[in-house]
Amino acid sequence: MRDNLARQRTETLATQEVGTVTAILGKRLMVRVGSGEYEARRAVSCLVEPALGDLVLLALHDEGCHVLAVLEREGGGATRLVAEGDLEMSAPAGKVTIHAQSGVCMATPGETTLASGKVRVHAREGALAVEAMSYLGDRLVAKIDHVKTVARSVESVADRWVSRVARAYRFIAESEQVRARYYEVSAKAAVNIKSQTTLVTSGELTKIDGGQVHIG
Repeated sequence: MRDNLARQRTETLATQEVGTVTAILGKRLMVRVGSGEYEARRAVSCLVEPALGDLVLLALHDEGCHVLAVLEREGGGATRLVAEGDLEMSAPAGKVTIHAQSGVCMATPGETTLASGKVRVHAREGALAVEAMSYLGDRLVAKIDHVKTVARSVESVADRWVSRVARAYRFIAESEQVRARYYEVSAKAAVNIKSQTTLVTSGELTKIDGGQVHIG
């Protein structure tokens, strides 16, 4: 039975005419050609969505009418590629390249997934706005000339933290607490501590050792 259906569809004769889209009724199109005006559907192969006034290629056959292609469009309107259902682009033996002069925009209310062996992003300026973000990786290397971070709360958890800087400045408005099992401060030139009140408390030993010791 399937063979008979396939044979019937193959043997169906079709004529083609060029006409103009006069109306859009949902998924149906009204197309005016030389032989009259017909209600047609967009063919699966016609990914460009027809618009009012477009010059299209219409196929007339026993099972109805289909718009095969959009031939011309006046006014320079946007060209929209529309597919009923999922749309997949595949290049099994090559790569897919997208070029645009003004920009590239992707928008979806669902999920966007990117899976690749390597990702490269090059831009003169970038902005990222994410309500919640998580990063999972084995290694992160960043080479940046200037970094500025503004946050209400920052929390870092690490087994080992090493910083190497030429100059470091910290301005703390209220208080700072350091809790460690072993705490060491080493300076080649001098250590200067100024405060209205200074308390040094130890459970066993307090030692001050120097060539000169001035108190008072």
